Amino acid sequence: MKMPNLIKPIFTLFQDKKNLIQERKCPECESKILLDSFKDEISITEYSISGLCQTCQDEIFGDDICG
Repeated sequence: MKMPNLIKPIFTLFQDKKNLIQERKCPECESKILLDSFKDEISITEYSISGLCQTCQDEIFGDDICG
């Protein structure tokens, strides 16, 4: 699984979020990222962009972002 790109300007502004992602933790809820917890390719892609865990993705985008 691809790690989020941590050289984005947003992570320069939020160093604490960057540090959490580097520790394989969600930058929103700080839970440990489990590689098998993502339910589909869209969720994996979102993780590679934001570092968000599946639970936070569901809360932010809704349980069914495709439909």
